[in-house]
Amino acid sequence: MAKFAGLVGYVTQEETVPGVWSPVENPKMMKGDVIRQSSSSQNGDKVNSDVSLNHRVSLVGDAYAFGNYYNIKWISIDGRKWEVDSVEIQRPRIIVSLGGPYNA
Repeated sequence: MAKFAGLVGYVTQEETVPGVWSPVENPKMMKGDVIRQSSSSQNGDKVNSDVSLNHRVSLVGDAYAFGNYYNIKWISIDGRKWEVDSVEIQRPRIIVSLGGPYNA
């Protein structure tokens, strides 16, 4: 099992000016294990096919992580942000499944 140490992006909506809500990123450094590493290409009529990760990452949770797990939107792997498809709680771990590239 490979080790993971990297940024996990928590994205919340905050009122920046009265009546205007904007997404605010709050990245946190987290550690854990990579449970599964796989990827797939979706060939279509595109010159460069879309790449999607099927990684599952088991993160060691803390109080902030367990209180805000529903706000996890991306995980940085190899210098790139990947979108979170699902989050599963298995205390003391948070299991995250990844999909395609994260586009904010």
